[in-house]
Amino acid sequence: MNSSSSVVVVGAGIVGVTTALVLQAAKYNVSIVSEHSALDSDSQLSKAWSSPYAGANWTPFAKNDDPFMQEIELRSLRFLEKIADSFPESTVKRIFSSLYYSAENYKEPWFVKQLDGVSYIPRHKLPENVDIGLEFKTVILNAPEYLKWITGLYISRGGIIHKAKLSFLGQAIDFAPKQENSTPIVVNCAALGNLYLSDVKDDSMFPARGQTLLVKAPNVTKTVANIDVMSYVIPRGNGTVIVGGTYQEGNWTPTPDPETANNILIEALKICPQLVDETTPTKPQNMSSRIGMLSSRIIAQNVGLRPARKEGVCNQTSSVPNPYFGIGSNSLSNLQDIPVVHNYGHGGYGYQTSWSFAYNSLAFVNKLSQNLHSKL
Repeated sequence: MNSSSSVVVVGAGIVGVTTALVLQAAKYNVSIVSEHSALDSDSQLSKAWSSPYAGANWTPFAKNDDPFMQEIELRSLRFLEKIADSFPESTVKRIFSSLYYSAENYKEPWFVKQLDGVSYIPRHKLPENVDIGLEFKTVILNAPEYLKWITGLYISRGGIIHKAKLSFLGQAIDFAPKQENSTPIVVNCAALGNLYLSDVKDDSMFPARGQTLLVKAPNVTKTVANIDVMSYVIPRGNGTVIVGGTYQEGNWTPTPDPETANNILIEALKICPQLVDETTPTKPQNMSSRIGMLSSRIIAQNVGLRPARKEGVCNQTSSVPNPYFGIGSNSLSNLQDIPVVHNYGHGGYGYQTSWSFAYNSLAFVNKLSQNLHSKL
């Protein structure tokens, strides 16, 4: 057990739980406080968090001129590949992915030279109105089941999740593990909650509304996406498939829109006729019948509010006022500020960057812990 600090993680979405698990493995005494968690039945259908509604797969988001995020994505991919090989119960699986582009907007993405086995798809194998296609090996996971698995792993190793809704981040120290002569460190993975925590109030956070459909389509065996029109098909590995989607900035609407759902089906069928067990291209003359077939396979319609941030991910150290400063005579009462590591604002790439940012957060916690320990 790390003797210098206890740590409380705020938030039990994929970023929070992964971060807590990494801190736990580093021998910190860790707890989580969150209004929602994967093991809480009341949270299963809540629209207040986005983690259960993701696809999810590893598809590069990093820009060609952003080597930091490129490394973040690659590092997390390696972790997910190891999980796929070692923990089949996690639902993480290796799979092929096809990405489609128009020639007008195409610039060869950075990962072509970074990943092994990336290939250009022959022109005759591309859907109509697609100019360029890339194929590469990636991973998929069943988001709600993976979140349950990783949360259960944290619990099985002695972790605790306190169910509570915080008004301010400093309040988290009430839920930190009790440890003698220890100053708790708060790790902030509160996602969109950072709009409301009174001692954070990060106005650069905003929802990026994603609408998807869960359909039964066992013949879909790879992920497919048309980058230019925000259309994607992500199998979950159990015969069901997530079909999307949208990225509507600032839209808080929690319910599915029927017109949007129909447009999602149209675009998905253009790039993946296998959704209705077909191999021939979807054309205007067969679109109507195929929409009818796919509509009959809809299991659920989902809306998730991605926790996006104008400046990108906030992953840094900070502090918030100690609510117990000057109260009583314990060691905590002498501390004016509570040390904080922020890890939030991951938008639509929480699953595929969670491991990298968790280890970055561990490095920040280590540094804060050493500084606190040197003052004892």
